[in-house]
Amino acid sequence: MTGKLWVVGLGPGDVLHLTPAARAAIEQADCVAGYKTYLELIPELIADKELLSSGMRQEVERCKLALERAESGSKVALVCSGDAGVYGMAGLVLELLDGRELDVEMVPGVSAVQAAAARLGAPLMHDFSVISLSDLLTPWPLIRQRLTAAGSADFVVALYNPKSKGRTTQIGEARDILLRYRSAETPVGIVRNACRAGEEVTVTTLGRMLDCEIDMFSLVLIGNSSTYVDATGRMVTPRGYAGKYFARQDDAAEGQKPKALFVGGTGSDVGKSVINAGLCRIFARRGWVVAPFKAQNMALNSAVTPDGGEIGRAQALQAAACGLEPHIDMNPVLLKPNSDTGSQVIIHGRPVGNMSVRQYHDFKPEAFQKVTESYRRLAAQVDLVMLEGAGSIAEINLMAHDITNLKAAALAEAPVILVADIDRGGVFAAVVGTVELLSTAERAQLKGIIINKFRGEASLLKSGIEAIEDRTGLPVLGVVPVGDFKLPEEDSVALERKAKEKKTGIQIGVVRLPRISNYTDFDPLEQEPDVALSYIEKPEQLDGLQLLIIPGTKSTLADLEFLEESGLASAIRSYHAAGGRVIGICGGFQILGNRLTDPDGVESERAEAAGLGLLDVDTVLKPGKQTHQVTAEFQQAAYAAGFGGMGEVTGYEIHAGESECGIMSRPLLRLTSRSGEAISLNDGAVSADGRAWGTYLHGFFDNDRVRYAVLAPLRAGRGDAPAVHSTQQSLNVELDKLADHLEKHLDIEQIASWLRQPESRG
Repeated sequence: MTGKLWVVGLGPGDVLHLTPAARAAIEQADCVAGYKTYLELIPELIADKELLSSGMRQEVERCKLALERAESGSKVALVCSGDAGVYGMAGLVLELLDGRELDVEMVPGVSAVQAAAARLGAPLMHDFSVISLSDLLTPWPLIRQRLTAAGSADFVVALYNPKSKGRTTQIGEARDILLRYRSAETPVGIVRNACRAGEEVTVTTLGRMLDCEIDMFSLVLIGNSSTYVDATGRMVTPRGYAGKYFARQDDAAEGQKPKALFVGGTGSDVGKSVINAGLCRIFARRGWVVAPFKAQNMALNSAVTPDGGEIGRAQALQAAACGLEPHIDMNPVLLKPNSDTGSQVIIHGRPVGNMSVRQYHDFKPEAFQKVTESYRRLAAQVDLVMLEGAGSIAEINLMAHDITNLKAAALAEAPVILVADIDRGGVFAAVVGTVELLSTAERAQLKGIIINKFRGEASLLKSGIEAIEDRTGLPVLGVVPVGDFKLPEEDSVALERKAKEKKTGIQIGVVRLPRISNYTDFDPLEQEPDVALSYIEKPEQLDGLQLLIIPGTKSTLADLEFLEESGLASAIRSYHAAGGRVIGICGGFQILGNRLTDPDGVESERAEAAGLGLLDVDTVLKPGKQTHQVTAEFQQAAYAAGFGGMGEVTGYEIHAGESECGIMSRPLLRLTSRSGEAISLNDGAVSADGRAWGTYLHGFFDNDRVRYAVLAPLRAGRGDAPAVHSTQQSLNVELDKLADHLEKHLDIEQIASWLRQPESRG
């Protein structure tokens, strides 16, 4: 006699949901095996059957007993709740059978997830994942991994075994994992005793689900990013029919496309600013009116707008790439760190105070309001706003306070391009890791990836590019090789790359102050072919210098203290006494003087300090900051410094304080215009022998004749000097080179297709 085993799914429990096939199998069986609670659900079908009943957690024993009876010739129905193949006995039976010959038939049933979904509406209309939170057989770390994968892939998630008397924390951890990837308002359905006596149905949200009753008789269904609750309280996960068949013809019209593009990064110094500048120049060359925008910038280097506002240097560069003057709306919030835990906060070009990290977090809602105002003003005037992010777009410890990255992109409804730096290594992990850390809604903002700073043969990246495209679902828009572009930089990371060792050429040293600012002042000198400019931090590095420059600083008194403590102050005095030339720019000019006083505590509680004494100048720090674009002319004393016969010069001021010359120094310049208004005001100072001089003007060396005059005595005896070149012309040449470089290596047409085309101006 040949036996048979049916593995039967009873469905949710009510006989109304028992399938005809399941009923037939039980009726044909001589013996019915199962958990006693499940057998109690079908009393009328087992009244005359032999029963093999056992309790909870005795699944292995039940299966072994059922197999033994079937192999001995009996017809056995092994019953379980729901579907036999979904957390049922089907798999265990086949494992225990281990390939032995036996007629085994799996009889499907209505699973618990189907029953719960039917009671909730239509939550499983799109792809979904079913996960049991019971860690009796599956390690909890693996369950967490599966929850993370399901959450990041935007699956609807059904949770079996969500909570028991002895297992109470897992449901909370599961909720927290899913909150990383979807909104707290995501619909959640909880069905207890689905389709059987005692049924309870609750519709809530992911954020509030733990306030509801959840136990082992419950099944929890968590919607995806598109799931909603309709007017009757039913959960609906759209499949996409409405978008496919009912969309209006004008939904994809040109007017619906955004007029903004966001360039974000996997980290700091990956090339966001340069990529953004290049894209600005590309679209500007195509006839678009383009403007840059960075909601919040934290920068060592800043620039001054024509109306006297202070913004990040990168946005001034990007404005130049667009063919525009810089404007405060291009960088509405600027942070200038003045300590390890605080910054000066500049809103719409003007300082509003110094704030600690905590104080600034409290201020951020107000700051974002200013960001919103600036963006809307800018967007109303141009065809395209090119937004730039800060650091990584996925700093999960900072994202709750973000006003710079994806929150700014959302404000502009801008497609997001993710830039990653391959030169530093780990580019594929950086891209995938960044995307994995984003919520589903945040991922939806991303449109493409740029791999930047590549060295070598791009075809070798093919397998890696395919892998990250598969994992992220985003196209790689191009691989950009490392380029040699002489463009100003603003990050402290970029400063670390500046030369510290001496090279061949005219030896110029810039003191690497701890709070250095606007070091881009010296880029024009560094770009001279016969100049070897280095940043120095130790007294012995002054040996052999032909010129020493003390740069601007965000805190003059603190950096003066650093010079004294490090021995650099004494070394600088000795260098000058031995015939060395010393220049001070802005804060560096103040440091060269005799005395600095701070009676109002502008920088610190320190009221007074002695300067280096190389210029007969006294400085008083005062509240309020002078920020102006200026025009100036050289005074007679400037002849001693080599500026004889010079005409007007331009630059910009960013400083707090006023300086006055004593009898041993004379003013270097006379300001004739500030922010477009006529003025007559002394600036700077020069020593009697001309070997020490200083000025408040940033951008001083951008003036070609100034730069030539400074270098002329240093070039004496070195043969022919390089021809004078225009810094502004050079900048435009470099920006065009950058744009050509990106045009060659990026899919610009793909990027342009995401954007609203500019209206004809013909």
